[in-house]
Amino acid sequence: MRTITITAFRRPHLLAWLLKTLLANDLAGWRILIGIEPSPMADDNLALAAKHLQGCNWDATINQERLGIKENPFRLVERAFAEGSELNLYLEEDLLVSPDATRLALWYQANHRPEWLCLSLIAGGCASSGLLSNADYPDLLFTGHTFNSLGFAVRREEWQRHMREAWINEPARVVQFDGALTGGWDWSIFTLLMRSPQLQTLQPVLARSTHNGRLGGEHCRPEFHDAAFAGLPIYQGAADARAYRVEPLGLLPSVVRRHVLLWFEMTRALQALAGQSG
Repeated sequence: MRTITITAFRRPHLLAWLLKTLLANDLAGWRILIGIEPSPMADDNLALAAKHLQGCNWDATINQERLGIKENPFRLVERAFAEGSELNLYLEEDLLVSPDATRLALWYQANHRPEWLCLSLIAGGCASSGLLSNADYPDLLFTGHTFNSLGFAVRREEWQRHMREAWINEPARVVQFDGALTGGWDWSIFTLLMRSPQLQTLQPVLARSTHNGRLGGEHCRPEFHDAAFAGLPIYQGAADARAYRVEPLGLLPSVVRRHVLLWFEMTRALQALAGQSG
């Protein structure tokens, strides 16, 4: 079994947009689990799921109490794997996904390498407006050591061996790019990757997700959303039109390679900042 987990809170209009983009994917063999936080909009979220997911294998639950942005997705992913999932595609209500997101996730599962922690749907790290998405290379992927929460696929084995513990044992504070202290489960997994050279994330050169929550989010302010996501291309081709290929750093096109190298430098700078702050 393969699952898609979606967390939702108080923005049903965004959940509706996400589900519309998700329905452009091939969902055969996928079970969709939605974890809805309690709010005056909870029943609206539930009704939207029922409306859009007719004919799909899905289940939505409203939490008895608000679990928050760390615990709600964690419990949902734990549930997915406890119920027998071998691969989970993680999404949030304020994302949009490409028509081949599930196909790419299946390709990742079929071609998995031991060093791959997860498949990121967009290339780059937490809290940065310098995300990579180049529409000239829709079939190209590469490996790196960055992570963000804007959609990812993870197998049961890597969840249980690596990601689960990092999520649970989230450090109180980590250093972000400007030297300020921050936190969050996504930063914890990013830190795991920076400290574990044997682990990598697989990332598409052309994004398979983007952020849609300009207003009303927990952390993303409108000015950051505009800087990071306005005009950012996302794959919009046919769901089954292309094969995928992974190229090493040295064989990436120059315009892509330079962006990837910058992210390598940024992760080293983050490690140095963390050492100084510690």
